[in-house]
Amino acid sequence: MEKLFPFCGYRYDLSRVGELGRVVTQPYDKITPDLLQQYLGRSPYNVARVIKNPNYTEAGELFASWIRQGVLRRDPEPGLYPYQQEFELEGRPRRRLGLIGLVSLEGAGQRVKGHENIFRAPLEDRLQLIRRTESNDGLIFSLYSDRRRQVDGILESFCSGRDPVAELLDDHGTRHTLWRLADPDLQQEICRCFRDWTLYIADGHHRFQTALEYSRECRDNGWKPGAVESFDKRMMALFNMESEGLCILPTHRALRDLESFEAARFLERLRGHFRVTEVAGEEELARALRSGRQRLGMVTGQPFSTFLLEPGPRLPGSMDRIQGPARELDVNLLHSGILEPLLRVGRAELASQKHVDYFRDRGELLELLRQGRYQVAFLLNPTRLEQVREISERGERMPQKSTDFFPKLLTGLVFMKMTIRKPDSA
Repeated sequence: MEKLFPFCGYRYDLSRVGELGRVVTQPYDKITPDLLQQYLGRSPYNVARVIKNPNYTEAGELFASWIRQGVLRRDPEPGLYPYQQEFELEGRPRRRLGLIGLVSLEGAGQRVKGHENIFRAPLEDRLQLIRRTESNDGLIFSLYSDRRRQVDGILESFCSGRDPVAELLDDHGTRHTLWRLADPDLQQEICRCFRDWTLYIADGHHRFQTALEYSRECRDNGWKPGAVESFDKRMMALFNMESEGLCILPTHRALRDLESFEAARFLERLRGHFRVTEVAGEEELARALRSGRQRLGMVTGQPFSTFLLEPGPRLPGSMDRIQGPARELDVNLLHSGILEPLLRVGRAELASQKHVDYFRDRGELLELLRQGRYQVAFLLNPTRLEQVREISERGERMPQKSTDFFPKLLTGLVFMKMTIRKPDSA
């Protein structure tokens, strides 16, 4: 059964919008209020006006008007869209090359595996938007395992020396390059490779669940797909997890507004369950964390002190109920072994960010801790790629903010507009 399909995408007409960097954005869930204002100021056609518009009806009308006016133009024939990102991390240049296509939602629960919990509020938000736009805008960042690198070879050969259809340098210094692969023979060769491969969602769990629920809604309404581009498929970006360039960054936690928190008393409670070692400073702590063993870093603000935490024989909370590869996750050790049982910061508090803020930049977090903005911070190592695959295969879920795949995929490079056959309402 076919899983992957080429499609006729809609892309910005640069003669209408100017530079592509004025109209594309980071994924919707990474757009802060300040960043949203920046995007809105760049162009009347910036995609944030659709994907971050709280007036869903207005968002749908705006998207439709861009198509009518030719701001977005449909490619004349079906294509797969090779997508390359070039970036620097820890002083090293890196690159990854994947492709964008449509993935069938039929039986997707068995063939597309995720690792994150789904929360109803963001899911309802995306459902409201897709009902009005009947489109796919943002990408779902997905992984597959191709040890022979068959698809990599096809994409590398196709893209080498060929002019892209889009290219830009984003605000974070990542270069994004998009091609359109319209050769039917190459398309067939690539799609044939994906027939038996499992896909793993790296980023975009809510977008994927939205696609599944919207597809069910459409079928319940008696609607039918009117073309390849319809509600029975979802636009996804696919990257080989066996290739270089896949990077997961750690997401550190900082705690604030904890009632009656005293660092010394908290340390004593920790010592009943963890081996707690005070280290000389930030760099020594970072070196200890990189050792590869299951460890957490902890930094207190009053006074500023750094500690290494290692699990002891009697862990508190719900850690005993966590088995298999999930037990080896640093983030589970933190959430289930410390935050919930010792600080009363459970799933609800994490979801609402009542007491916790998340940081990619360790230096920024520690500076704010020094300034007294936070009471305690926890430093984590990144989740490993093999852990994502193992936990996804087992049907288990990781805590919120367990993975941060870097860099993010841009929204607005290509869109999928659905064709839906609806019964005559009359």
